[in-house]
Amino acid sequence: MPFDDLPLEIIQYVFSLCCRRVKFTIPQEPGLGSTHVTLSLVCSRWREIALNTSALWADVVVEYDAGRRRAGGPTASFQLIQNWLNRAGTTPISLYIFVYEASESQVAVISQTLLSSFHISNLRLASIECHHLLLPTNNSDYLESLHLSLHDLGQADIFPRLPEMPSLKRLHLCLHPGDFVDLTNIYLIPWHQLRVFTLSEIHWSSQILFNILQRCKSLVECSLLVKPGYGQHEHDIVLPNMESLVLDIKSGASADPFIRSLTLPNLKSLKITSWNRHLKLPVSTEAIVIMTQRSGFKHLTDFSLCRTEQPVDVRSLLGSMPALKSVELLGSLMFQPGTFDDFSSGTIGPQLEKIRFGVMSDEEIGLLLETVGHRHEKAKTVSNIRPFAFVAGQCTSESDLEAHSQRAKQCGEASHVHVSIIKDCLVLGKTLDWGESDSESSDFSMGSASDEELDLDEESYIDEE
Repeated sequence: MPFDDLPLEIIQYVFSLCCRRVKFTIPQEPGLGSTHVTLSLVCSRWREIALNTSALWADVVVEYDAGRRRAGGPTASFQLIQNWLNRAGTTPISLYIFVYEASESQVAVISQTLLSSFHISNLRLASIECHHLLLPTNNSDYLESLHLSLHDLGQADIFPRLPEMPSLKRLHLCLHPGDFVDLTNIYLIPWHQLRVFTLSEIHWSSQILFNILQRCKSLVECSLLVKPGYGQHEHDIVLPNMESLVLDIKSGASADPFIRSLTLPNLKSLKITSWNRHLKLPVSTEAIVIMTQRSGFKHLTDFSLCRTEQPVDVRSLLGSMPALKSVELLGSLMFQPGTFDDFSSGTIGPQLEKIRFGVMSDEEIGLLLETVGHRHEKAKTVSNIRPFAFVAGQCTSESDLEAHSQRAKQCGEASHVHVSIIKDCLVLGKTLDWGESDSESSDFSMGSASDEELDLDEESYIDEE
């Protein structure tokens, strides 16, 4: 069947697969041909289909550098981008705008041209070395996801008051609270309706986060960069809907008071980590156990803990997490007598399939490998106990590494389990992985656009990835 004889919906779907997010750079840079424009130039029917497939025009990145030569005023260039976005119609738009060294008047033009008249559901704004911040406008009724980055603000005294965002469910902040003398307006964000909250780059004081989390009863996913403070918190934090929590903790004061204050009855995934995997954090087993007891953790399936200053009591920590399927303990470990027997019998972690342990003694490594076989046999006769699928540990002695590795290989082959013993990752200068890629796909494609590209009657250029 000729392509043009296919149903319209199929052709539109194929077009959408071909067209990716585009980036406009102002001042313009030489770019490559845009797939959107190329499709529209094939023939009159393809042009009509492309222009009337609103989803093709609804994913755009804009980079405006006012400090570069030829930047000038943004009015004309942004009018062209506005024409591009107009083709999206009522389709929800994903719009990322990065502005550098922009003045108040330049930011005002950008806001009026691109943020005030579109059905934007996913918005990412970054203001870098700007005299005036680029923020959502009052036309934010459809906004569901906001990523706000504020860098090198200069003289910023008061955190800006954001507009009403009745549909907002996801918020990502990349800013330094210390840049603002007055943070009062940050508490006016509709925290109560958020389901996802994420911080990046800068650690926030635990007291600020404590005040915010008290307002976040609907949160389901959360990733925080925490700078622990000194002293106890006056109140507890109860987050009944939280399912996934990442705490990236900055070394310094103890994080125990913050951790002990959390009650998360429906948590499924908990990761306590540090941006520097080699640091040992002042987090105690006791604090996590208290949080576990308060929360119940009947649904917790994934747990990860980075290196800590104190050895981790494995039995105390994992004994109250009955639903665990994956555990990662990277610090020094303490195994009470009978702990490996509890793993073998399913007393600890009956559903546990993946184990990633930090540094262990030669004796503990031997016991761990024996446990793999015992657990394999136990799972054959007890239906509610799962055999291990992946087990990894670390040793400190390079001379014993070959022997441990050989025994691990034999153990894995006998029990049909992936078993791995490597040298201490601190010595290697890297971390042990699960054999899976830790890389994430790029958040957005990069490219550049010229002023002519919006006129589809002429040859035009745009950088698209």
